[in-house]
Amino acid sequence: MNRIATLSRAEFTLLGRNRLLLFNAIVLPLIFPIGILILSREDGLSDTAVASGLEVFALFLLVFVVFYNLLSVYSTRRDELVLKRLRTGECSDAEILAGPAVPSWVLTGLLTVIVGIAVVVLGGRVPVNPVLVLVAFIGGAAVFTALALITSAVTRNAEAAQITCMPILILATAGMSSIRNVVPDNIARVLDFTPMAAVLDLVNLGWVGRTSSELADEGAVAASFADTFVSAGQPLLVLVAWIVGSVLIANVHFRWEPRS
Repeated sequence: MNRIATLSRAEFTLLGRNRLLLFNAIVLPLIFPIGILILSREDGLSDTAVASGLEVFALFLLVFVVFYNLLSVYSTRRDELVLKRLRTGECSDAEILAGPAVPSWVLTGLLTVIVGIAVVVLGGRVPVNPVLVLVAFIGGAAVFTALALITSAVTRNAEAAQITCMPILILATAGMSSIRNVVPDNIARVLDFTPMAAVLDLVNLGWVGRTSSELADEGAVAASFADTFVSAGQPLLVLVAWIVGSVLIANVHFRWEPRS
Protein backbone atom coordinates (compact mmCIF):
# COMPACT_ATOMS: atom_id res chain seq x y z
CA MET A 1 0.00 0.00 0.00
CA ASN A 2 2.89 2.37 0.75
CA ARG A 3 4.28 1.82 -2.73
CA ILE A 4 0.89 2.54 -4.31
CA ALA A 5 0.58 5.69 -2.18
CA THR A 6 4.01 6.86 -3.35
CA LEU A 7 3.17 6.29 -7.01
CA SER A 8 -0.22 7.97 -6.65
CA ARG A 9 1.30 11.06 -5.00
CA ALA A 10 3.63 11.42 -7.96
CA GLU A 11 0.68 11.16 -10.34
CA PHE A 12 -1.29 13.74 -8.35
CA THR A 13 1.66 16.12 -8.71
CA LEU A 14 1.90 15.54 -12.46
CA LEU A 15 -1.86 15.93 -12.87
CA GLY A 16 -1.71 19.30 -11.11
CA ARG A 17 0.91 20.47 -13.60
CA ASN A 18 -1.10 19.47 -16.68
CA ARG A 19 -3.77 22.14 -17.06
CA LEU A 20 -5.62 20.38 -19.87
CA LEU A 21 -5.99 17.11 -17.99
CA LEU A 22 -6.86 19.04 -14.82
CA PHE A 23 -9.59 20.92 -16.69
CA ASN A 24 -10.95 17.67 -18.15
CA ALA A 25 -10.81 16.01 -14.74
CA ILE A 26 -12.51 18.69 -12.64
CA VAL A 27 -14.32 21.34 -14.68
CA LEU A 28 -15.99 19.28 -17.43
CA PRO A 29 -17.63 16.70 -15.14
CA LEU A 30 -19.13 19.48 -13.00
CA ILE A 31 -20.08 22.37 -15.27
CA PHE A 32 -22.42 20.51 -17.63
CA PRO A 33 -24.46 18.42 -15.17
CA ILE A 34 -24.79 21.24 -12.65
CA GLY A 35 -25.76 23.57 -15.49
CA ILE A 36 -28.48 21.12 -16.55
CA LEU A 37 -29.76 20.90 -12.98
CA ILE A 38 -29.88 24.69 -12.60
CA LEU A 39 -31.65 25.23 -15.93
CA SER A 40 -34.17 22.48 -15.11
CA ARG A 41 -35.01 23.90 -11.71
CA GLU A 42 -38.67 24.88 -11.48
CA ASP A 43 -40.06 24.59 -7.95
CA GLY A 44 -37.58 21.81 -7.32
CA LEU A 45 -36.08 19.20 -9.60
CA SER A 46 -38.17 16.49 -11.22
CA ASP A 47 -36.86 12.93 -11.31
CA THR A 48 -36.31 13.26 -15.05
CA ALA A 49 -34.17 16.38 -14.58
CA VAL A 50 -32.15 14.69 -11.84
CA ALA A 51 -31.60 11.63 -14.03
CA SER A 52 -30.53 13.79 -16.98
CA GLY A 53 -27.99 15.66 -14.88
CA LEU A 54 -26.61 12.48 -13.34
CA GLU A 55 -26.31 10.76 -16.72
CA VAL A 56 -24.31 13.62 -18.21
CA PHE A 57 -22.16 13.65 -15.08
CA ALA A 58 -21.50 9.90 -15.29
CA LEU A 59 -20.55 10.17 -18.97
CA PHE A 60 -18.03 12.98 -18.45
CA LEU A 61 -16.73 11.43 -15.22
CA LEU A 62 -16.05 7.95 -16.54
CA VAL A 63 -14.93 8.94 -20.03
CA PHE A 64 -12.71 11.93 -19.21
CA VAL A 65 -11.69 11.62 -15.56
CA VAL A 66 -11.16 7.87 -15.65
CA PHE A 67 -10.78 6.52 -19.18
CA TYR A 68 -9.14 9.29 -21.19
CA ASN A 69 -6.94 10.49 -18.35
CA LEU A 70 -5.63 6.97 -17.66
CA LEU A 71 -5.24 6.17 -21.35
CA SER A 72 -2.97 9.22 -21.69
CA VAL A 73 -1.08 8.40 -18.49
CA TYR A 74 -0.43 4.74 -19.29
CA SER A 75 0.59 5.51 -22.88
CA THR A 76 2.92 8.32 -21.83
CA ARG A 77 4.53 6.41 -18.96
CA ARG A 78 5.14 3.42 -21.22
CA ASP A 79 6.58 5.59 -24.00
CA GLU A 80 8.92 7.24 -21.48
CA LEU A 81 10.01 3.78 -20.19
CA VAL A 82 8.73 4.64 -16.71
CA LEU A 83 6.64 1.48 -16.45
CA LYS A 84 9.53 -0.68 -17.64
CA ARG A 85 11.89 0.80 -15.04
CA LEU A 86 9.35 0.36 -12.25
CA ARG A 87 9.08 -3.35 -13.08
CA THR A 88 12.77 -3.78 -12.22
CA GLY A 89 12.09 -2.57 -8.66
CA GLU A 90 10.05 -3.91 -5.76
CA CYS A 91 6.63 -2.90 -7.11
CA SER A 92 4.36 -5.62 -8.45
CA ASP A 93 2.63 -5.19 -11.81
CA ALA A 94 -0.68 -4.54 -10.04
CA GLU A 95 0.87 -1.80 -7.89
CA ILE A 96 2.49 -0.16 -10.91
CA LEU A 97 -0.84 0.00 -12.74
CA ALA A 98 -2.90 0.96 -9.68
CA GLY A 99 -0.67 3.89 -8.69
CA PRO A 100 -1.52 6.09 -11.70
CA ALA A 101 -5.22 5.19 -11.37
CA VAL A 102 -5.61 6.34 -7.75
CA PRO A 103 -5.95 10.08 -8.59
CA SER A 104 -8.76 9.32 -11.05
CA TRP A 105 -10.49 7.08 -8.51
CA VAL A 106 -10.20 9.71 -5.77
CA LEU A 107 -11.57 12.40 -8.08
CA THR A 108 -14.43 10.07 -9.01
CA GLY A 109 -15.44 9.86 -5.36
CA LEU A 110 -15.04 13.58 -4.63
CA LEU A 111 -16.88 14.77 -7.73
CA THR A 112 -19.72 12.31 -7.12
CA VAL A 113 -20.18 13.71 -3.62
CA ILE A 114 -20.16 17.29 -4.95
CA VAL A 115 -22.77 16.56 -7.63
CA GLY A 116 -24.89 14.59 -5.17
CA ILE A 117 -24.93 17.54 -2.78
CA ALA A 118 -25.79 19.87 -5.68
CA VAL A 119 -28.79 17.69 -6.62
CA VAL A 120 -30.22 17.85 -3.10
CA VAL A 121 -29.46 21.56 -2.60
CA LEU A 122 -31.16 22.44 -5.90
CA GLY A 123 -34.35 20.65 -4.85
CA GLY A 124 -33.89 17.09 -6.06
CA ARG A 125 -34.81 14.06 -4.01
CA VAL A 126 -32.30 12.23 -1.84
CA PRO A 127 -31.20 8.82 -3.20
CA VAL A 128 -33.71 6.00 -2.84
CA ASN A 129 -30.85 3.48 -2.60
CA PRO A 130 -27.39 5.04 -2.11
CA VAL A 131 -25.81 1.57 -2.22
CA LEU A 132 -26.68 1.16 -5.91
CA VAL A 133 -25.32 4.62 -6.73
CA LEU A 134 -22.06 3.72 -4.98
CA VAL A 135 -21.83 0.37 -6.75
CA ALA A 136 -22.53 2.02 -10.11
CA PHE A 137 -19.69 4.53 -9.88
CA ILE A 138 -17.20 2.08 -8.36
CA GLY A 139 -18.03 -0.52 -10.99
CA GLY A 140 -17.95 2.08 -13.76
CA ALA A 141 -14.53 3.31 -12.64
CA ALA A 142 -13.25 -0.29 -12.65
CA VAL A 143 -14.56 -0.98 -16.16
CA PHE A 144 -13.22 2.21 -17.72
CA THR A 145 -9.86 1.78 -16.00
CA ALA A 146 -9.56 -1.66 -17.60
CA LEU A 147 -10.72 -0.25 -20.96
CA ALA A 148 -7.97 2.37 -20.69
CA LEU A 149 -5.41 -0.40 -20.17
CA ILE A 150 -6.76 -2.31 -23.19
CA THR A 151 -6.83 0.76 -25.44
CA SER A 152 -3.31 1.77 -24.39
CA ALA A 153 -2.06 -1.40 -26.11
CA VAL A 154 -2.83 0.22 -29.48
CA THR A 155 -1.93 3.78 -28.44
CA ARG A 156 1.57 5.00 -29.24
CA ASN A 157 1.53 8.14 -27.08
CA ALA A 158 -0.74 10.77 -25.51
CA GLU A 159 -1.32 12.46 -28.88
CA ALA A 160 -2.50 9.20 -30.44
CA ALA A 161 -4.92 8.77 -27.53
CA GLN A 162 -7.11 11.47 -29.08
CA ILE A 163 -7.83 9.02 -31.92
CA THR A 164 -7.73 5.64 -30.20
CA CYS A 165 -10.19 6.81 -27.54
CA MET A 166 -12.98 7.20 -30.09
CA PRO A 167 -14.35 3.60 -30.06
CA ILE A 168 -14.77 3.70 -26.27
CA LEU A 169 -16.29 7.19 -26.46
CA ILE A 170 -18.84 5.90 -28.99
CA LEU A 171 -19.51 2.83 -26.84
CA ALA A 172 -20.09 5.00 -23.77
CA THR A 173 -22.34 7.46 -25.60
CA ALA A 174 -24.43 4.60 -27.02
CA GLY A 175 -25.41 3.64 -23.49
CA MET A 176 -27.02 7.00 -22.72
CA SER A 177 -30.77 6.79 -22.15
CA SER A 178 -31.30 9.64 -24.63
CA ILE A 179 -29.99 7.24 -27.29
CA ARG A 180 -31.63 4.06 -26.03
CA ASN A 181 -35.05 5.69 -25.76
CA VAL A 182 -35.17 6.81 -29.41
CA VAL A 183 -33.66 3.86 -31.29
CA PRO A 184 -35.78 0.82 -32.28
CA ASP A 185 -36.53 -1.60 -29.45
CA ASN A 186 -34.31 -4.38 -30.80
CA ILE A 187 -31.33 -2.02 -30.93
CA ALA A 188 -32.16 -0.60 -27.50
CA ARG A 189 -32.08 -4.11 -26.04
CA VAL A 190 -28.56 -4.57 -27.40
CA LEU A 191 -27.44 -1.19 -26.05
CA ASP A 192 -28.73 -2.21 -22.60
CA PHE A 193 -25.71 -4.53 -22.42
CA THR A 194 -23.14 -1.76 -22.84
CA PRO A 195 -21.16 -0.75 -19.73
CA MET A 196 -22.47 2.82 -19.59
CA ALA A 197 -26.06 1.61 -19.87
CA ALA A 198 -25.52 -0.65 -16.87
CA VAL A 199 -23.95 2.18 -14.88
CA LEU A 200 -26.75 4.63 -15.72
CA ASP A 201 -29.53 2.16 -14.96
CA LEU A 202 -27.98 1.53 -11.54
CA VAL A 203 -27.53 5.26 -10.90
CA ASN A 204 -31.12 6.03 -11.88
CA LEU A 205 -32.47 3.11 -9.85
CA GLY A 206 -30.41 4.14 -6.86
CA TRP A 207 -31.32 7.82 -7.01
CA VAL A 208 -34.88 8.08 -8.34
CA GLY A 209 -36.04 4.46 -8.06
CA ARG A 210 -36.55 3.96 -11.79
CA THR A 211 -34.43 2.68 -14.66
CA SER A 212 -33.69 4.78 -17.73
CA SER A 213 -36.51 3.14 -19.73
CA GLU A 214 -38.98 3.55 -16.85
CA LEU A 215 -38.23 7.28 -16.68
CA ALA A 216 -39.56 7.59 -20.22
CA ASP A 217 -42.86 6.09 -19.01
CA GLU A 218 -44.84 8.81 -17.25
CA GLY A 219 -46.97 6.22 -15.47
CA ALA A 220 -44.04 4.39 -13.89
CA VAL A 221 -43.83 4.59 -10.10
CA ALA A 222 -40.56 4.89 -8.21
CA ALA A 223 -39.47 1.64 -6.59
CA SER A 224 -38.87 1.29 -2.86
CA PHE A 225 -35.43 0.68 -1.35
CA ALA A 226 -35.93 -3.10 -1.34
CA ASP A 227 -37.51 -3.24 -4.80
CA THR A 228 -34.58 -1.43 -6.39
CA PHE A 229 -32.34 -4.42 -5.62
CA VAL A 230 -34.71 -6.66 -7.60
CA SER A 231 -34.71 -4.31 -10.61
CA ALA A 232 -30.93 -3.95 -10.39
CA GLY A 233 -30.33 -7.61 -11.28
CA GLN A 234 -29.65 -7.23 -15.01
CA PRO A 235 -27.51 -4.06 -14.91
CA LEU A 236 -25.48 -5.53 -12.04
CA LEU A 237 -24.79 -8.70 -14.01
CA VAL A 238 -23.89 -6.68 -17.11
CA LEU A 239 -21.52 -4.48 -15.13
CA VAL A 240 -19.83 -7.45 -13.45
CA ALA A 241 -19.43 -9.18 -16.82
CA TRP A 242 -17.77 -6.10 -18.29
CA ILE A 243 -15.45 -5.77 -15.30
CA VAL A 244 -14.35 -9.41 -15.42
CA GLY A 245 -14.03 -9.51 -19.21
CA SER A 246 -12.15 -6.24 -19.58
CA VAL A 247 -9.76 -7.05 -16.72
CA LEU A 248 -8.95 -10.44 -18.27
CA ILE A 249 -8.35 -8.87 -21.69
CA ALA A 250 -6.21 -6.11 -20.18
CA ASN A 251 -4.15 -8.69 -18.31
CA VAL A 252 -3.36 -10.47 -21.57
CA HIS A 253 -2.90 -7.59 -24.00
CA PHE A 254 -1.44 -4.70 -21.96
CA ARG A 255 1.97 -3.69 -23.35
CA TRP A 256 4.87 -2.75 -21.09
CA GLU A 257 7.28 -2.01 -23.93
CA PRO A 258 6.97 1.16 -26.05
CA ARG A 259 5.28 0.68 -29.41
CA SER A 260 7.79 0.75 -32.24
